[in-house]
Amino acid sequence: MWLRSALWNRFLGLSRPAMTEPPNPARPFTARKAKPPRDTLRHIKSREKRQGGTGLNGPATVYLQVGGSGNRDTGGSVYVFSEFNRYLFNCGEGTQRLMQEHKLKIARLDNIFVTRMDWANVGGLSGLILTLRDTGLPKCVLSGPPQLQRYLEAIKVFSGPLQGMELAVRPYTESEYSDETMTVYQVPIYNTTSKQISRTQSPTRSPRRESPRQSAGDEEGQSKNAEGSLSPKTENHDRISTIDPSLVVSFVCKLHDKKGNFLVLKAKELGLPVGTAAIGPIIADLKAGRSITYNGKEIFPEDVCTPTEPGPVFIVVECPSEEFISPVNENETFKKYQEGKSQSPVALVIHMAPECVLHSAIYRQWMERFGPQTEHLILNENASTFHNVRSYKIQSQLNLVHPDMFPLLPTAQKKENRADILGVRGECLLKYQLRPKLEWQRLV
Repeated sequence: MWLRSALWNRFLGLSRPAMTEPPNPARPFTARKAKPPRDTLRHIKSREKRQGGTGLNGPATVYLQVGGSGNRDTGGSVYVFSEFNRYLFNCGEGTQRLMQEHKLKIARLDNIFVTRMDWANVGGLSGLILTLRDTGLPKCVLSGPPQLQRYLEAIKVFSGPLQGMELAVRPYTESEYSDETMTVYQVPIYNTTSKQISRTQSPTRSPRRESPRQSAGDEEGQSKNAEGSLSPKTENHDRISTIDPSLVVSFVCKLHDKKGNFLVLKAKELGLPVGTAAIGPIIADLKAGRSITYNGKEIFPEDVCTPTEPGPVFIVVECPSEEFISPVNENETFKKYQEGKSQSPVALVIHMAPECVLHSAIYRQWMERFGPQTEHLILNENASTFHNVRSYKIQSQLNLVHPDMFPLLPTAQKKENRADILGVRGECLLKYQLRPKLEWQRLV
C-alpha cells in the first residue's frame, strides 16, 4: 500500500508524503544508471602515436579475405586486414553473422566501402553499425554512392541515436583517401544508357500474379490519370527514380611503400654512433631517403638501408550488367594501370560481375590488359562454397533425430570452370596475401 501511495503522490506532484510511509523512504525511481566513460581503445592510442611520427611507413602484414562469395547465400564482400586498420568492401545481409562465426574481428573496422546501392551490398549495414557502436569505436566512415547518406538516415529509425560514435559519409567526389595503411582512390563509373532508359521507361514490375482486384485498381488509376490526377503508378515511379542505377563506384587501393631496413653492421663499419641516442635522427633521415654528413663523410641511404619495397595495388570493381562493360573498358583511371604508366603494378583485381559479363569478349580483353602478373578474383552467383557452416551442422544433428521432419540442407554443387574465364572463383575465407609476399592462401 505504501508503495502505491508513494507512486500516486509522485504522479500528482504532491509534496505531502503518504501516511503509511515506512521508516525508510522509498528509493526514487530514476532512469537507468549511466555507464562510466569508456577508456580510449588501445588501437586508437597506437594510431595517435603513429600519426605523431614523421612520414608513412607501410605495415608489414596486409591481406584481404573473402567474406561473401556473391552467390545466393550472401552478397560479395571483401575484408582487408592490416596491422593498423581494417576495411570492408560491401556489407550485404548476413555479413556480420558470417564474420562472427568465422572469428573475423570487427573491433577496428572504421572504413566501409560500398560499390553500389543494392540490398546485396548494404543489407547488413544496420546491424553492423550497432555492433561497432557496442565495441566502443569512436568513428566509422562510409564511402560510396550519393544515396548512402539517405540510407544511413533511414536506418537510424531502427538503430536510434548512435551516442558515442560518429558516423560519417565520404562522398564519391572525393577521389583520394589516405591513412596509415594505404591510399584509396574512388573511381565513379557512369552508365549513360541506363540513365536514358530510366527516364523514358517505367521500372519493370516484379513477376507475380495479379488478382482481379489489383487489375481493376490499375484500370481505375489509369482512368484517374487520364482525368488529370496523379496515379499510384506515377507516385511509385517518382519514388523509385530517386535511386540512380547508372552509377557504380570502384576503388583503387595502393599500399604505402615499406621503408628499407637499417643495416646495423654496415652502419658500424661506416663509423655511425650505433647504440647511442644520436643514432635515432640519423636513422629517420636515412629511411626517409635523405643523405647525411657525419664526421665530414657523406652517407647515402643505399649505403646502410635495404631498398624500399613499393606498395602493391589492388582494385575492387563491380560491373552489375552488360550495360556497364563499355564504361568500365573506356575508363581512363583503369587504363593508367593497364598500360604500365603506374609505378606500382596491379597485384589483384576483384570482379563483382555476373557470369554474362565475364563471358563478354570486351570484358575479357579488358582483364587481359592488366598483364600476366595480375591475379583476378571473381565473386558472383556461380561461386560454390559454404558460408554458414554452423547452420549445416545443426541441421545435420536434427536430421539424426527425425530425418523426415528435419531434411538435410541442399549442398552447393561445384560448377565446372570454363576455360575462357580468367581468375579464381571466390570462396568463403579465401585469403590473398599482399604483404610480405604475394600469394593465395586457402584453408585446408
